Amino acid sequence: MTSGIASRLMWSAYTLAHAAMESRIPWEDPDSLVRRQNRRLRRIIGFAWERVPFYRDAMEKRGLRPDDFRTAADLHLLPLIDGHVYGGNPHLFQPTGAGRGAGLTLQSSGTSGRTKHLRHDSRSLYLALAHGHRQRRVLAQFTGRVTGYRELNLVRDGSVASQIRSFYEQHLWTPRRADLTRAFLTPGELPLEAEINRINEFRPDVLMGYGSYLGALFRAAQQRGLEIRPPKAIVYGADAMPALDRAYLESGLGIPVLSTYQSTEALRIGFQCERRAGLHLSIDAVAVRIAGPEGRTAGPGEAGDVIISNLTNHATVLLNYRIGDVAVNAAGPCPCGRTLPVIGSLEGRCDDIIHLADGRSLHALQVMRRLRSASGVERLQVVQFGHGRYSIRAAGDAPNGRQAATSALVAELSALTGCRPSVTVDWVEALPAGANGKTRLVISELRK
Repeated sequence: MTSGIASRLMWSAYTLAHAAMESRIPWEDPDSLVRRQNRRLRRIIGFAWERVPFYRDAMEKRGLRPDDFRTAADLHLLPLIDGHVYGGNPHLFQPTGAGRGAGLTLQSSGTSGRTKHLRHDSRSLYLALAHGHRQRRVLAQFTGRVTGYRELNLVRDGSVASQIRSFYEQHLWTPRRADLTRAFLTPGELPLEAEINRINEFRPDVLMGYGSYLGALFRAAQQRGLEIRPPKAIVYGADAMPALDRAYLESGLGIPVLSTYQSTEALRIGFQCERRAGLHLSIDAVAVRIAGPEGRTAGPGEAGDVIISNLTNHATVLLNYRIGDVAVNAAGPCPCGRTLPVIGSLEGRCDDIIHLADGRSLHALQVMRRLRSASGVERLQVVQFGHGRYSIRAAGDAPNGRQAATSALVAELSALTGCRPSVTVDWVEALPAGANGKTRLVISELRK
C-alpha cells in the first residue's frame, strides 16, 4: 500500500537528514560512536523489558533490569539465541500491546534450512537506507559520484533486496538528483547470451548480486567467447565469492570487487571500503561480537561465531543472536582511517550454483524458491552430480503427502534445468549443516 503524500514527505526528509550524516559517522571519534551505540542499546533494552515477552521473561528469570545494560558488552547477560529459537516461537520476539504499525515483513532465504519471516518497523528500514550511503561513498571512488550512477541488481525475483526496494518506492519520495538509475534482473532466467545482452544494454556502472553467481557469470562468458561490458565496480553479498573468481575479476579484468554484509535479521551489518581488506561494522545500528570457544570474545586474528543485536528494529527484537556465520576478528584498524571497527574474513553461506549444459547458471536461492513453491516443502537441499544427475534431500512434512511432493520436486527441477534429468529424492530427518552451522542449499560436485 502506497503512503500518503504527508507521510512520504516526512519519512523522505527523515531519511535524507540521516543520509547527510553518513559523510562523517564512519570517521567519528571512536568514543562518539560507542556513545551513539549505547544510546540505542539502552533504548531497545527498555523497550524489550516493557513490550517483548521473550526478553521480559529472560530478564526476570536472571534477576536483571534495564539498568543492568549500559554497553554492548552487557548483552552477553541475555540468553544466546539463534534462528531455530526464533523460528519456533516468533511471536515471543514481537511487541505486545499496540498494533504492529507500519513496516514490512521480510521472508528470509532459509539459509539454515527453514524459511523465516521477520518484521521490520519503518524507522529501521529508513535508517538502513541512509546507512547505505556509507558504501555509496566508497563506490564514488570508482564511479566518480555518490548519486546518479547506473546500478544493476542480479538477484532473484522476490529477494529481500527487491522486497525492501519495493517498500521504499511505495513509501518515500526521493529527489532524482539523490537517487540512482536502478534495475533488477533474475540471474539465470534468460539464456546466457540474452542475459549478457540485457546487462550490456543497461550499461551498469555498478553490478550487484550473489558472490557465487557473479564470478561464474564472467567465467562462463569468457569460455563461450561472449563479452560483458565491464562495470566500474562489482558488489556482492548474500554468499561468498570464491577467491579465484575475485582474482579473475580484479586482476584479469581490472574490475574492483567489494563485499557487503547484510542479513534479514539486521539489514546492513558491514561494508568493505576501497582497501577491500575487511568489513567495517555499522556498530551504531548493530552490536556485533565474534564469539570464540566456550563463548568468550575472540581475540585479534581469531575465528568465531558472529553474534549480533539489532539496535534499531522494534518490530522484531533480536538480541544476542547467533546469525550462523563464522568470521575472523581483524588484527587491527583499517588503514583507510575510518573508525568503525573491522572484522576480517567472513565465512558466511557459500552455496554452489547449478551449472547447466547450455551455459546458464542457477543460483541456490532461485532454485529453492521454485522447489519450495512447487512442493510445499521448506527444508530442501539439492546435490548436482552432473549436467543431468541430481539428488534432492527433503526434510519435514509435505502438505499433500511425500509421494505428491516427490513428483512435484522432480517436475520442477526438470522445468528449471530445461531437460529431463535423473533425479532421486531422499526424505531425511534433518538436513546436514556445515561447519558454520548453516545448511548449504545447493552442493555442486560437477567439475567446472
